[in-house]
Amino acid sequence: MINFDQMDMAVSRTELKKAHERLQRLAEPLANLSKKQMKALPASEFFLDDLLQLADITSHEARKRHIKRLGKLLAEEEPHAIVEFLFRHTFSPEQQAKIESWQTRLNLQDDNTLKQFTKTFFDSEFNTIKQLLIWIAYAEYTQDDELMNESVADLHTYIRQVAILSKGK
Repeated sequence: MINFDQMDMAVSRTELKKAHERLQRLAEPLANLSKKQMKALPASEFFLDDLLQLADITSHEARKRHIKRLGKLLAEEEPHAIVEFLFRHTFSPEQQAKIESWQTRLNLQDDNTLKQFTKTFFDSEFNTIKQLLIWIAYAEYTQDDELMNESVADLHTYIRQVAILSKGK
């Protein structure tokens, strides 16, 4: 049992930075969507305009800079909805079901399953998964429904993000 009374539950700057970097790296798979799919993306017009401009950039360095800009803009969008959209357009329904099964398999007390997850999805990190599961346990401990919903959504999005980023590696 975790003693939450003696734990510092603040999210570290490193974790915040890693989350931001994962969002930035999602700009590349977003750029690979068709223009029709891009227009259906649940994002602001401003973001969509920038994303559509990326298709016209041919210079490697300019493309790299624009993807970095998109990553920064992506942080201001609704990440759960965008990751969900990208996930649905990246994987077949069978693959989606297999990836979603990790949501129930991951357990704070089962390090072997956590390690298996990190081996399956190369872009995942053991400590990040552990942190997300601790937040879920903390929400249960405090009986905070809002925090629980947010924590489960964060874990759900993380699993989808690392699946997208690990695809083809």
